[in-house]
Amino acid sequence: MTDEEKMELEALRAEKQARVQTERARAALGAAGVSESFAALLVGQDDADTDKRMREFCAAYQASLTEDIKKRLPEQAPVMTAPAPQRPKRGIQRIR
Repeated sequence: MTDEEKMELEALRAEKQARVQTERARAALGAAGVSESFAALLVGQDDADTDKRMREFCAAYQASLTEDIKKRLPEQAPVMTAPAPQRPKRGIQRIR
């Protein structure tokens, strides 16, 4: 095997490894309910590295979503101080 063939083989192996890790990241993101478009950013050198990046990203993503939701919601639930007034019944009523 020539040096050129060896280099090509290594490039193909690296490409396959990247593809496998990207699919692993997509599957993990889909299971976590996160957009799969982040998968390319979270690809690691091996399974352990990809899994570690996924866990850290998902934790940070969920924390960010939770914080944003808490900011948008009021701190206290609205309280009704007086009961709603009763509306008079309209229309035909039964004769007793």
